[in-house]
Amino acid sequence: MNILYLCPDLGIPVLGRKGAAVHVRELASALDRAGHRVTLVAQMLNKSPWEPPAALDIPVLQVRPAPAASAAVQALKEFNELLGLENSLPGELRRILYNRELAEDLKRRFENDPPDFIYERASLYATAGISVARAFGVPLVLEVNAPLAAEQTAYRATGFGELAAQGERWMLNNADAVLAVSAELRKHILSLDTAPGSVHVLPNGVNAALFHPGKADPAVRRRLKLDGGAVLGFVGGLRPWHGVEILPELLSRLSKRHPRLRLVIAGDGQLRRELESEFHRHGLAQRVTFTGLLPHGEIPAVIRQFDIALAPYPLHDHDFYFSPLKLFEYLACGVPVVAPRLGQIAEVVSDGKTGLLYPAGDLDALVRNCERLLAKPGLRATLGKAGARLVRREFTWDKNAQRVVDLARGLIDTRRS
Repeated sequence: MNILYLCPDLGIPVLGRKGAAVHVRELASALDRAGHRVTLVAQMLNKSPWEPPAALDIPVLQVRPAPAASAAVQALKEFNELLGLENSLPGELRRILYNRELAEDLKRRFENDPPDFIYERASLYATAGISVARAFGVPLVLEVNAPLAAEQTAYRATGFGELAAQGERWMLNNADAVLAVSAELRKHILSLDTAPGSVHVLPNGVNAALFHPGKADPAVRRRLKLDGGAVLGFVGGLRPWHGVEILPELLSRLSKRHPRLRLVIAGDGQLRRELESEFHRHGLAQRVTFTGLLPHGEIPAVIRQFDIALAPYPLHDHDFYFSPLKLFEYLACGVPVVAPRLGQIAEVVSDGKTGLLYPAGDLDALVRNCERLLAKPGLRATLGKAGARLVRREFTWDKNAQRVVDLARGLIDTRRS
């Protein structure tokens, strides 16, 4: 089939290193491997000119904002500066104008070779995909990774929450099918009066050719400055909702009984300096390796150095709607996972069988689970093997791609009949 894959979000550089970008590339590549013709359309390709873009074997079409829209946004920014104001109106307008222009651009480009269906990663004020799908008379499958309007209100305080909420409802109710990455997120989507029969759960996955069990590479171990001691590991953004603030205290407690224990943190983000300061304060700086952001292809070799993989999400004041990419990648590499009993984590990880769970926010329980695994190498091996089998069986991008295509074919058949 001919598939048009849209990712209009400026915050997702599709050839960059963010988890969202990895998700887009991996699913698009899985659709391509299945023999479909995929064109990926995005606003942003790479965040930094000094960061090598990820390789992708499918056509990538970058559609930038038109000069007139950019000029309008700039005028609003200057107006704010002149009045000494701070608000998000320029950003909101940029998204709205961009989607209008993107829709017209895609209608022209694909007029003589329309897609069989459109797959879109949901973003705020995203109207382009539905407009193009209507113009060509094809289904639109909408992938939702977060409650967008609620996040906008909670984390960005833009003052345009109601407008964002109305836009989100319109988008959800006009898509032919909605794919939520977790059951908790599906509940949120249904609360917005979306037709239940159109909303499906499709968790994240892994590229099984990259993420699989294997021996730890000695060269990688040397590069990470690891000795013969056990290794705790974390992969992901260093942001508050990932729970990384707990890592210094965790390492401090465990180091008292395990003096050679090391911690590897693969990722970067706003909390890095704070974490580095805390490790220094605890006298643990020499026990921690920060890798910074890494190309996705280098992540499996780092995970294979871990004896225990951590996903220390805190207890939030909202439902845990995430589908943690790190969780599936840890499991796929055969590394035992210690994670809180939250949302999809508790659905994927079976306590004592494919990993160890603890009550979210309970540091004592987290320490006990780590102690248990550090003391029992056999248990680590058993949990790791079981987790890897689970992911290969149920959570790969290739399986996700097949589910997407099967769903789209059903929608196409329904339209024809």
